[in-house]
Amino acid sequence: MRTKPIFLFSLFTLVLFLTNPLVVFAHHSTAAYDSENPVELAGTVVEWKFTNPHCIIIMSVADASGTVTRWSVEGGNTAGIFRNGWTPETLKPGDEIIVTARPLRSGAPAGNFSNPRWKDGTPIAPKATKAPKAQSQN
Repeated sequence: MRTKPIFLFSLFTLVLFLTNPLVVFAHHSTAAYDSENPVELAGTVVEWKFTNPHCIIIMSVADASGTVTRWSVEGGNTAGIFRNGWTPETLKPGDEIIVTARPLRSGAPAGNFSNPRWKDGTPIAPKATKAPKAQSQN
C-alpha cells in the first residue's frame, strides 16, 4: 500500500504550496496605520532611502505653532516605484514636498505615504517631470 503515503505527501505539499503565499504576504498588514484619518504632511526632505522592503522618506514637518517634527513615512518597494521612474536621486535633502500619510495608530510620527507632490502641488512623477531645484537656504 504505497499509494496512501504518496497521496498524503502530495496532499501535504499542495496544502503547503497553497498556504505559503499567505505567510509571505502577512507582513503587509495595514493594521498599524490609521487609514480613516489620513494627514497631509508638508515639509523638507531630510533623507530619501531607496531600500527594500520599502522606500522611506524622512522629512521635517512644522506644525501650525512652528514646532518641527521629524516624520518617517514609507512607500512602495524599490522595484515597484522604479518602474514609475523613481531612483535613489529622485528626492534630495532640502526638497520641499507634500505627501498624504496614513499615520501610525500609536501616534508616533511615522506612517505610509501616498500622493507625493512638490511644494507647488505638482505630482512627483519622475517619468513625466523634472524635480525643481532645491531652494537655497542662504
